[in-house]
Amino acid sequence: MNAIFFKGIRFRLTLVYSSLFGFFICVFAYILSSQYLQLLRQDFDSALLNIGIDISRNDVITPGYLSHLKVSDYESRKELPFAIGSTIYVLRSIDGEIIGKSPEIPRDLNIPYRPDLPQSPDYTHRFLSLTHSGIEYRAVNIKLTNTQGQVKILQIATPSYILGEQQNRVVLLNLLTIPLLILISSVASYIISGNALNPIKVLTETANSIAAENLSQRVPEVKTNDEVAELSRTFNNLLERLEKSFKAQENFVANASHQLNTPLSIIKGELDILESKSRSPEEEAKFRKSLREELERLIDLVKKMLLISRVEGGHGNFVMVPVRIDELLLNTTSRLSGRAKEKKITIRFNIGNNMEEKDLIISGDRQLLDAMFENILENAIKYSPDESIVTIDVEKNSHVMEVAISDEGPGIKPKEWEMIAKGRFKRGEEISLPGTGIGLSIVQSIAELHHAELTYRPKESQGSHFVLAFSQQKTL
Repeated sequence: MNAIFFKGIRFRLTLVYSSLFGFFICVFAYILSSQYLQLLRQDFDSALLNIGIDISRNDVITPGYLSHLKVSDYESRKELPFAIGSTIYVLRSIDGEIIGKSPEIPRDLNIPYRPDLPQSPDYTHRFLSLTHSGIEYRAVNIKLTNTQGQVKILQIATPSYILGEQQNRVVLLNLLTIPLLILISSVASYIISGNALNPIKVLTETANSIAAENLSQRVPEVKTNDEVAELSRTFNNLLERLEKSFKAQENFVANASHQLNTPLSIIKGELDILESKSRSPEEEAKFRKSLREELERLIDLVKKMLLISRVEGGHGNFVMVPVRIDELLLNTTSRLSGRAKEKKITIRFNIGNNMEEKDLIISGDRQLLDAMFENILENAIKYSPDESIVTIDVEKNSHVMEVAISDEGPGIKPKEWEMIAKGRFKRGEEISLPGTGIGLSIVQSIAELHHAELTYRPKESQGSHFVLAFSQQKTL
């Protein structure tokens, strides 16, 4: 369980979020602390400078004056970042000679001084830091000029332990708050990532419960309109394709067991009769002809069953190219003209006057479209009486191109037509002409693949009227 937890995406997301938050909070704390400490030092230096300026505004400073220097009561009430009583003073000539100093200054404490610096005409006060006997001092050199043009340097220093304490407090505050903030962010990231990944957990549990027996089940679609929602839609689309593929296999097995049984039984029966006793050459020829017809019917049946299984299951590479319907229909009728002549059936081909060349072009798989129209026309010729008419009309209706095929056969019963959508269409027993009974199922499947709508209307007198409507606005 622990290994799974540490390898889980929730833990990794929490680790990434916490690491990023920790990095940025450390950078932010460093910048903020640096700026804050810099402001503290500036305030410290400003207060130190102000003390020096206040001292310089007294009467003319003479040797020995600093030894009797006293801070007024008013000055002692000022709020400064250091103790005024611990402040020491040194007065130097411009050459660096000490003229006077405060009595509290340690003997061995020497505030650094560079005589060359005050020689510059643009010299201003200079701050510096020094350490003496383990105590850190902050000092400032101030250039003083009297009315006679004499230049002296006033050095003021004070212990900066208060500044160090403030710096330590800032460091301690960062050491205490940053880990706490990182811990809080880790807990929050873990909770938030758990809520974000909860839909994926539901998807996983649902996916584990789906088997071949319940492929119709779908995972719940998330309404968040994000990547998880897209994942749920993609998974449901995958399940839909799998369900369609499994149903195609089931239909193929069902059709095979039902449709193949009849011709195989006939062939076996014919062979049993043929072998039951000696036959004359004329009788053998009759049996051979009957067996050949059944074999041809069986071959046609297997061919159509494989085609419908391929279309419904989405197998194979469908090549969608621009196809001219008029040329395709002419080629199909040309192949079937021999069967039509045997029954003296006339095939009329009409194209609407309002049709332009571009209106006759659709995007589709030429082989499948040819098989679709061949099945409709073959049935129309097969079930139409001798010396009848089969009509093909191509018309344009708004943005839809319609191909209507009419015959004068017995028509299809409403219950039979309902079976087409289920892929189990079979002609009624009263029709004695041979046929596999699944041609229109192929037509329906190919039409759906090309986003075309197949409709059927029985004619008022007698016959069938099929209409295939191709939408020319859809890109396949």
